[in-house]
Amino acid sequence: MNAAALQDSDQREAERDRIRLRRLRMAMLAWAVSLFITATAWALGLLRADYVEMGLLLTLVLASLLFFHVALRSGWSKRFRDPSMTLAHILFATLVALWVIGSAAEARTMLLMLFILAVLFGAFQLRQREFMLVTTVAVAGYTAIVVRDIVTGEIATSTELVVLELAGFATVMVWLAWFGSYISRLRRTLSRRNRELHQATERLQHLAEHDELTGLPNRRRLISRLEAAAQSSSRGGSGFTVAVLDLDRFKQVNDCHGHQAGDDVLSEFARRATALLRGADWLVRVDDTVADIGRFGGEEFLAILPDTDLTGAGMAAERLRKEVSDTPFNTCDGPVTCTVSIGVAEHQPGEGVHRTIARADEALYAAKSGGRNRVKTA
Repeated sequence: MNAAALQDSDQREAERDRIRLRRLRMAMLAWAVSLFITATAWALGLLRADYVEMGLLLTLVLASLLFFHVALRSGWSKRFRDPSMTLAHILFATLVALWVIGSAAEARTMLLMLFILAVLFGAFQLRQREFMLVTTVAVAGYTAIVVRDIVTGEIATSTELVVLELAGFATVMVWLAWFGSYISRLRRTLSRRNRELHQATERLQHLAEHDELTGLPNRRRLISRLEAAAQSSSRGGSGFTVAVLDLDRFKQVNDCHGHQAGDDVLSEFARRATALLRGADWLVRVDDTVADIGRFGGEEFLAILPDTDLTGAGMAAERLRKEVSDTPFNTCDGPVTCTVSIGVAEHQPGEGVHRTIARADEALYAAKSGGRNRVKTA
């Protein structure tokens, strides 16, 4: 993975972390609402709980929120499939709601809304089977509370009404689970399509700025990078040198060996030039900036050598020229011998990039006129 892709990946992960923390803050708001309702019911005498029980409940809730916050902040939660730990959070909220319901008297029906807050929060992340797990725990827990009350005779209303409330609660919870899983599927589908759109945009951007055959930057991309290098140089940054490379008598390669063999030569030349120029130990580097090479058109290539003077660029070009002339290219039609002529020009302060390229082209023309297979400097 190159540096740009790695940086983009880090930015996406940082954004996901921010989203998880925002969801946690929303969960804290939901907890605040739930605790306010619970405290109000307790203050009105509608909960069978003493000060110690309410203090323990509050302590447990605050400790759980602190745990989830630390787990997300530290990155510890990333070991799980869902780094947001949504299912664990909602199950805990469901158990707390069951305790509150089990301690409630005639206010039980009103307090059932606590389950709605917990289940709807799962629309951010839960899948259908996870929604059904939460629903099963809630319905089973509430059923146990109702059975306990019927057996102990603690119900404040008729048994028929309590059973109706249970049936209605179970129905609503199942519907909420289905609706929440539907929203969750829509969210995941939208997220997947957004990723696909982002990847397609990146591919289109890459195709617009890179040569399809060699994979190197094309003329448009090279000019853009040259202008950026020139602007940096004008602001006091490092200078650079441009080299224009042209394969000698390339038309004869196509005529004698076929266009596929010609494409093989271009692709192999691109790999050799990239490896040699970017790996040249005699090129001066600043902040890990390396040489950049691209296809300028046809059999012509252009290299940008950052923070390199005319002498250093000439050495790099000569090394590449020798490598090309001494080592035949492997093609579909067998080994093909080819040479390259190179013109080199150092960018001058205040000079436009097209003028720099023109001077490198003049040097290339001199190399061609002088017999080809040579390096000339402007």
